[in-house]
Amino acid sequence: MAIEENRSYDTRAILQEMREAYWEGIEQSAESGAVETRDYVVFRLGSERFGIPTGFAREVLRLPRLVKVPRLPAHICGIVNLRGQIQAVTDLRPLLGLPTTALSARSQLIVVEAAAITTALVTEGVEGIRSIPVAEIEPITEGLAGFPRDAAEGHVVTEQGLLVLLSLEHILGRTEFTINQKGE
Repeated sequence: MAIEENRSYDTRAILQEMREAYWEGIEQSAESGAVETRDYVVFRLGSERFGIPTGFAREVLRLPRLVKVPRLPAHICGIVNLRGQIQAVTDLRPLLGLPTTALSARSQLIVVEAAAITTALVTEGVEGIRSIPVAEIEPITEGLAGFPRDAAEGHVVTEQGLLVLLSLEHILGRTEFTINQKGE
């Protein structure tokens, strides 16, 4: 006859060990001086690099067929159909004092939601997500030419150059995004 193995587990002892390991890990993190970081989606507009908090980004995609709509402000390029949802495509360059350029096949969109607005931001390329230590973020004291300082949370200097961290809630909360329902 085969000898039957005892397969019973002491669940309480296992859970206690897990709790102890968890709290030990937290203590080690605190003792090692864990650095507070924030994650940003990094993208390019012309020769400038910008970042927006990842919490506002919903998705990144290639530029689908863009439909131009007459009489829209310069910062609205048109609209796109994203899986049955019509989204405005916003070009941040006019709002940030940057020169506008024609959209290309390499343009990408970042669908964002902030300040009760969902829109697709047109970019010249998304570099990816970057974790930035909060202590490294510096306020914008001297700006880019024509760049509104209140549109940024700050900036950091990286290996690739200056990275401006945008305040998306401030930008999308501007009066330029208020739609006049009366058509005046």
